Amino acid sequence: MKKYFFYWLALCVIIVVGCQKELSFETNNTPAKGSLQADVTGDCLPKSVNGVYEAGKTLVSDTNTITVSVNVVTTGNYVISTDTVNGYFFRATGIFTSPGVNTVKLRSNGTPFAAGTNNFVVTFDSTVCDIQIPVLPAGAGGPAAFTLVNGGTPANCATAVVNGTYSKDVAVSLTNSVDISVNVTSIGSYTITATGGGLTFSKTSVFTTTGVQVINIPASGTPTTTGANTITFAAPFAICNFTVNVTGPAVFTLVNGGTPPNCASAVVNGTYTKDVPVSGASVDVSVNVTTTGSYTLTATGGGLTFTKTATFASTGVQTVNLPATGTPTIAGANTITFDSPFASCSFSVTVSGPAAYTINCPGVSVNGTYQVGANLTAANTITIPITVTTAGSYSITASVNGMTFSGSGLLTLASISITLNGNTSTAPAGPAATYNLSVGSPACSIPIPVTGAAVIDWSFKIGATTYSGFSSTVPGEIVLDNTTNAPLTTLDYQGYNAANDDFYLFFGDLLGGINASETYNSSSTGTTNIAAFYFTDVASTIDLAADPTEAGVTMILTVTSHNTITKTVIGTFAGTAHDYVSSTTKTITNGTFKIVYP
Repeated sequence: MKKYFFYWLALCVIIVVGCQKELSFETNNTPAKGSLQADVTGDCLPKSVNGVYEAGKTLVSDTNTITVSVNVVTTGNYVISTDTVNGYFFRATGIFTSPGVNTVKLRSNGTPFAAGTNNFVVTFDSTVCDIQIPVLPAGAGGPAAFTLVNGGTPANCATAVVNGTYSKDVAVSLTNSVDISVNVTSIGSYTITATGGGLTFSKTSVFTTTGVQVINIPASGTPTTTGANTITFAAPFAICNFTVNVTGPAVFTLVNGGTPPNCASAVVNGTYTKDVPVSGASVDVSVNVTTTGSYTLTATGGGLTFTKTATFASTGVQTVNLPATGTPTIAGANTITFDSPFASCSFSVTVSGPAAYTINCPGVSVNGTYQVGANLTAANTITIPITVTTAGSYSITASVNGMTFSGSGLLTLASISITLNGNTSTAPAGPAATYNLSVGSPACSIPIPVTGAAVIDWSFKIGATTYSGFSSTVPGEIVLDNTTNAPLTTLDYQGYNAANDDFYLFFGDLLGGINASETYNSSSTGTTNIAAFYFTDVASTIDLAADPTEAGVTMILTVTSHNTITKTVIGTFAGTAHDYVSSTTKTITNGTFKIVYP
């Protein structure tokens, strides 16, 4: 967990730390691409808010969370965050390893200042969505008092409005929920749950106002029984229930052509190339539905799978689109056969073979910089001009001195170049020299100049373990304020290392400036000689914080020299920090730093 210095920010009303600090796990890796999922009003899906939010009460990062859904187009590192509202915010970092809809939990940081409903804007890639957080007044974080209302016997049972469709053996989605009416007599937190037929409707949140109101409770699970399913509320409302109608398996046949005559006349969409994973490909098949309900239709062959699980809501002849997955393994005509009970039915997919091309070796260009021990980034690419003689697929992987480059895709006769991307988990092993990467046959030798390892700018120890690294090269991650008391009043510093661990220091003196032989205290809540320290390793085995919001820990920074000509601040630090992974206090020793500011 990374905590920004919002405590000090709220006291001093100076936007220094909170606005500037961004974790940089993605610094040396390809960022993920995709979009946040939202409903028609722009609210984030699945609208999941966890924990109780009470004015003046510090949030617990793993308890006070929000959950969002992201449709991932390109896998890679991600940062998903909110703006800061009412003294707190949410943030998540990680790596998307699979495309499609992924669910991400954002952890909280900070303390709500006042009661009310706070609207947060969640940001990922170039997309946004909204999520609302109700904050209770101070002291009102206990259980709420409420009853279910409107209908039923006795009269405090719920009148429920069930949303979405439910099919046997088909897991529910974000559209499945129930709306119930409640009469709140005392505000506070609540958990309400109802179960039955393989389904669970549950929500934990807070009531911020009294009176009759409607709450939406999301569903989870997979219906196990067709027909009318009774969903019963947990105690103290166990006498209350509502009904969810679950449809059974659909009855249908494949139609239009084939032998026997119920086989499919398929329309194949997309392109298919040997050894290249399919993307955006599918097949349209015609079916004749005689009984509505859930279904799974699958066809496989040649390394490909076409499948879909859904529900038929009407009878009659209709078209089903089956998305394709997999990697074609055989060039030419591939027979794709449906699973039982349609195993006698099949269709053909034509797969193109590998491309043939020659490399224009003198025209190759090497992009980006290469340094011993520094992981490659998205900027580390190699552009290779080519002449294509046979269209088709290609796949290249080549390595030298610890660095790996790869590229794959489709080539047409109009293709003029291939781009090889550096693997961001690899780094030049050294020493500094020029290394020749061999690509193609006949081989093209590509020279890659590698410079020496970066100079260590920060270091500290926890017990016998040393953590060290260098300054971030990302613009804006070494930030200073020299407008109040030149030449320097606050310094916001971010560093990392070859493993992509994240290191952060903040210190400042709004009245006297940063000077040699001064100390800065992370427990200070004033405007002079203040400090903050954070560190997270990329494996998430340790997550340290020392700032005024962290009770019982103190980090002391000492500036040993400040050269205003070279813009260099050198110093030491030591003390204690809170570890959010182990929930213990860690002792920091032998801390050193050298910061060259812009």
